[in-house]
Amino acid sequence: MPHSSKLNIALIGLGAIAQKAYLPILAAHAQVEPILCTRDSKTLKQLSRQYRIEKCFSNLDDLMKTKPDAAMVHSATESHFSIVSQLLKARIPTFVDKPLAYSLKEVEELLELATQKQTLLYLGFNRRFAPLVKKLTAESNPVQILWQKNRINLPGDPRVFIFDDFIHVIDSLRFLGSGAVKNLQVFSKMNKGLLESIQVQWQQNDTLLNGLMNRVSGVTEERIEYFSKGNKWLLEGLDSGCYYHNGSKNLLGFDNWDSTLYKRGFTAMIADWLDVLENGKFDPNRIQDIWETHRLCEEILSKLQMQ
Repeated sequence: MPHSSKLNIALIGLGAIAQKAYLPILAAHAQVEPILCTRDSKTLKQLSRQYRIEKCFSNLDDLMKTKPDAAMVHSATESHFSIVSQLLKARIPTFVDKPLAYSLKEVEELLELATQKQTLLYLGFNRRFAPLVKKLTAESNPVQILWQKNRINLPGDPRVFIFDDFIHVIDSLRFLGSGAVKNLQVFSKMNKGLLESIQVQWQQNDTLLNGLMNRVSGVTEERIEYFSKGNKWLLEGLDSGCYYHNGSKNLLGFDNWDSTLYKRGFTAMIADWLDVLENGKFDPNRIQDIWETHRLCEEILSKLQMQ
């Protein structure tokens, strides 16, 4: 697509994540012409006025008749399978908020459809693009990585807990490790059918990876500890931390003017998505990568249910 023409990108589902993270970036982007789609007429009207976006739709069929250049799906996870299926069948390149679906079976059907149609499917894992996390990928041979993400008073159905939330931890660890996952172990605490906390560990090559989530914690927090020989990085959330080398300590952080969306990786992730769209090539490695993360989620759930 020539650089002079704008990409018509439809945002489907305009809840909190779309309003906080995606719309502010895309509406201000010189190369993008956003299209809004939601069944909530009040939200549609308000966002159309706020961002001066004229192309607005209250149902998917009408939107698809306009043949957008791409679509971004931010609706509830339950609706992903139906919406993404329709988009891929129409060969519309599609970005989806994690997870792709709530079961590996549905994930595999969508990946197979994308492959059949040779249509781009992009899964949004913003932590991969968070600057402080991205810097860690330059380190070779990590010894150990520990990632924990805790919440207050939010025990949940095990499948929803793992696929909707813990998937961030699972994908981030798998991304920072390299090689195949082996020796997976799962420890969990259930209460009255709800999952309260989980701890997993596995290896990739010689790296030991640990993931934890406690959803009956006293604080909402995210903490990453990354070790290589003679070095340790400790990240608090995605926006601050420390680097230790042979006993010395250096603070990590951002300029006061850096935005939250930049610190959390959304700015770089959307730039990457637009680059992938511009390139236009179907990449089977991307399909495999999506499958690996969801397969690991399903395996963790399966081990949990056997306990």
